Amino acid sequence: MSRNILFISRNDIIRRSPVGGNIDPEKLVPFIKTAQDKYIWIRLGSVLYYYLQDNIAANTLVTPYTELMEEYIKDTLVHYAVVESLPFLAYTIANAGIFKNLPENTEAPSKQDIDFLLQKELQTAQFYAERLVTHLIANNTLYPQYNATTGKSDNVFPDMGQQYTQGWVI
Repeated sequence: MSRNILFISRNDIIRRSPVGGNIDPEKLVPFIKTAQDKYIWIRLGSVLYYYLQDNIAANTLVTPYTELMEEYIKDTLVHYAVVESLPFLAYTIANAGIFKNLPENTEAPSKQDIDFLLQKELQTAQFYAERLVTHLIANNTLYPQYNATTGKSDNVFPDMGQQYTQGWVI
Protein backbone atom coordinates (compact mmCIF):
# COMPACT_ATOMS: atom_id res chain seq x y z
CA MET A 1 0.00 0.00 0.00
CA SER A 2 1.25 3.45 -0.90
CA ARG A 3 1.95 5.89 1.89
CA ASN A 4 1.08 9.58 1.75
CA ILE A 5 4.64 10.76 1.09
CA LEU A 6 4.45 12.83 -2.08
CA PHE A 7 7.38 13.38 -4.44
CA ILE A 8 6.15 16.82 -5.59
CA SER A 9 4.25 19.78 -4.20
CA ARG A 10 1.75 22.26 -5.57
CA ASN A 11 4.67 24.64 -6.19
CA ASP A 12 6.36 22.06 -8.43
CA ILE A 13 3.19 21.89 -10.53
CA ILE A 14 3.00 25.68 -10.76
CA ARG A 15 6.67 26.01 -11.77
CA ARG A 16 6.82 23.06 -14.18
CA SER A 17 3.44 23.10 -15.94
CA PRO A 18 0.91 25.48 -17.48
CA VAL A 19 -1.28 25.35 -14.34
CA GLY A 20 -1.78 28.81 -12.86
CA GLY A 21 -0.62 29.88 -9.42
CA ASN A 22 -4.05 30.63 -7.98
CA ILE A 23 -5.10 26.96 -7.76
CA ASP A 24 -6.11 25.83 -4.28
CA PRO A 25 -3.42 23.37 -3.08
CA GLU A 26 -6.09 21.16 -1.55
CA LYS A 27 -7.54 20.59 -5.03
CA LEU A 28 -4.21 19.33 -6.40
CA VAL A 29 -2.99 17.00 -3.63
CA PRO A 30 -5.40 14.11 -4.40
CA PHE A 31 -4.36 14.18 -8.05
CA ILE A 32 -0.66 14.24 -7.16
CA LYS A 33 -1.22 11.15 -5.01
CA THR A 34 -3.20 9.40 -7.73
CA ALA A 35 -0.63 10.19 -10.42
CA GLN A 36 2.23 9.09 -8.19
CA ASP A 37 0.54 5.76 -7.46
CA LYS A 38 -0.65 5.12 -11.03
CA TYR A 39 2.33 6.27 -13.06
CA ILE A 40 5.47 6.61 -10.92
CA TRP A 41 5.19 3.49 -8.78
CA ILE A 42 5.07 1.24 -11.85
CA ARG A 43 8.06 3.02 -13.41
CA LEU A 44 10.22 2.68 -10.28
CA GLY A 45 9.03 -0.62 -8.84
CA SER A 46 8.15 -1.10 -5.17
CA VAL A 47 11.66 -1.29 -3.74
CA LEU A 48 12.95 1.96 -5.28
CA TYR A 49 9.59 3.69 -4.73
CA TYR A 50 9.56 2.90 -1.01
CA TYR A 51 13.27 3.68 -0.71
CA LEU A 52 12.64 7.18 -2.07
CA GLN A 53 9.59 7.68 0.15
CA ASP A 54 11.50 6.58 3.26
CA ASN A 55 14.43 8.89 2.51
CA ILE A 56 12.18 11.84 1.71
CA ALA A 57 10.32 11.32 4.99
CA ALA A 58 13.62 11.12 6.90
CA ASN A 59 15.11 14.03 4.89
CA THR A 60 18.10 11.82 4.00
CA LEU A 61 17.86 11.70 0.20
CA VAL A 62 21.37 11.92 -1.30
CA THR A 63 23.01 11.85 -4.73
CA PRO A 64 22.28 10.12 -7.13
CA TYR A 65 18.70 9.92 -5.81
CA THR A 66 18.34 13.69 -5.53
CA GLU A 67 19.29 13.97 -9.21
CA LEU A 68 16.84 11.21 -10.10
CA MET A 69 14.11 13.05 -8.24
CA GLU A 70 14.86 16.56 -9.57
CA GLU A 71 15.77 15.71 -13.16
CA TYR A 72 13.46 12.81 -13.94
CA ILE A 73 10.73 11.93 -11.45
CA LYS A 74 9.37 15.41 -10.72
CA ASP A 75 8.79 16.37 -14.36
CA THR A 76 7.10 13.05 -15.05
CA LEU A 77 4.88 13.30 -11.99
CA VAL A 78 3.98 16.96 -12.56
CA HIS A 79 2.59 16.30 -16.01
CA TYR A 80 0.76 13.12 -15.01
CA ALA A 81 -0.77 15.03 -12.06
CA VAL A 82 -2.00 17.68 -14.50
CA VAL A 83 -3.49 14.93 -16.70
CA GLU A 84 -5.32 13.54 -13.67
CA SER A 85 -6.52 16.93 -12.39
CA LEU A 86 -7.45 18.78 -15.57
CA PRO A 87 -10.95 17.30 -15.98
CA PHE A 88 -11.82 18.20 -12.37
CA LEU A 89 -10.29 21.64 -11.75
CA ALA A 90 -13.38 23.55 -12.88
CA TYR A 91 -15.62 21.65 -10.47
CA THR A 92 -16.28 21.68 -6.74
CA ILE A 93 -17.72 18.60 -5.10
CA ALA A 94 -19.43 19.51 -1.83
CA ASN A 95 -22.24 18.36 0.47
CA ALA A 96 -24.81 20.22 -1.62
CA GLY A 97 -23.69 18.62 -4.88
CA ILE A 98 -21.30 19.23 -7.75
CA PHE A 99 -20.76 22.79 -8.93
CA LYS A 100 -18.95 24.18 -11.95
CA ASN A 101 -16.77 27.18 -11.11
CA LEU A 102 -16.86 29.83 -13.81
CA PRO A 103 -15.50 33.29 -12.91
CA GLU A 104 -17.14 36.38 -14.40
CA ASN A 105 -15.99 37.54 -17.83
CA THR A 106 -14.71 34.08 -18.76
CA GLU A 107 -15.82 31.49 -21.25
CA ALA A 108 -15.88 27.78 -20.47
CA PRO A 109 -13.75 25.68 -22.83
CA SER A 110 -15.44 23.08 -24.99
CA LYS A 111 -14.96 19.35 -24.46
CA GLN A 112 -12.83 19.38 -27.60
CA ASP A 113 -10.58 22.07 -26.05
CA ILE A 114 -10.23 20.06 -22.83
CA ASP A 115 -9.49 16.87 -24.77
CA PHE A 116 -6.79 18.68 -26.75
CA LEU A 117 -5.15 19.97 -23.56
CA LEU A 118 -5.35 16.53 -21.97
CA GLN A 119 -3.73 14.93 -25.01
CA LYS A 120 -0.89 17.47 -25.03
CA GLU A 121 -0.24 16.99 -21.30
CA LEU A 122 -0.37 13.22 -21.71
CA GLN A 123 2.20 13.39 -24.52
CA THR A 124 4.46 15.52 -22.34
CA ALA A 125 4.04 13.16 -19.36
CA GLN A 126 4.83 10.15 -21.56
CA PHE A 127 7.94 11.89 -22.89
CA TYR A 128 9.24 12.47 -19.36
CA ALA A 129 8.28 8.93 -18.31
CA GLU A 130 10.32 7.53 -21.19
CA ARG A 131 13.29 9.68 -20.12
CA LEU A 132 12.91 8.40 -16.56
CA VAL A 133 12.83 4.74 -17.56
CA THR A 134 15.71 5.17 -20.03
CA HIS A 135 17.79 6.84 -17.32
CA LEU A 136 17.04 4.09 -14.80
CA ILE A 137 17.92 1.32 -17.25
CA ALA A 138 21.12 3.04 -18.42
CA ASN A 139 22.21 3.76 -14.84
CA ASN A 140 20.87 0.71 -13.00
CA THR A 141 24.14 0.33 -11.10
CA LEU A 142 23.48 3.71 -9.44
CA TYR A 143 20.05 2.54 -8.27
CA PRO A 144 20.35 -1.04 -6.96
CA GLN A 145 16.77 -0.86 -5.69
CA TYR A 146 15.47 -0.53 -9.27
CA ASN A 147 15.62 -4.24 -10.10
CA ALA A 148 15.32 -5.49 -6.53
CA THR A 149 12.40 -7.43 -5.11
CA THR A 150 10.82 -7.54 -1.69
CA GLY A 151 9.89 -11.20 -2.06
CA LYS A 152 6.29 -10.30 -1.23
CA SER A 153 3.36 -11.06 -3.49
CA ASP A 154 2.36 -7.38 -3.66
CA ASN A 155 5.76 -6.31 -5.03
CA VAL A 156 5.46 -4.07 -8.09
CA PHE A 157 8.21 -4.66 -10.63
CA PRO A 158 9.30 -1.69 -12.75
CA ASP A 159 7.69 -1.37 -16.16
CA MET A 160 10.65 -0.97 -18.51
CA GLY A 161 8.61 -0.73 -21.70
CA GLN A 162 8.34 2.24 -24.03
CA GLN A 163 6.08 4.87 -22.51
CA TYR A 164 5.79 7.43 -25.31
CA THR A 165 3.09 6.12 -27.63
CA GLN A 166 1.96 9.17 -29.61
CA GLY A 167 2.83 9.82 -33.23
CA TRP A 168 4.64 7.83 -35.88
CA VAL A 169 8.07 6.30 -35.53
CA ILE A 170 9.94 5.97 -38.81
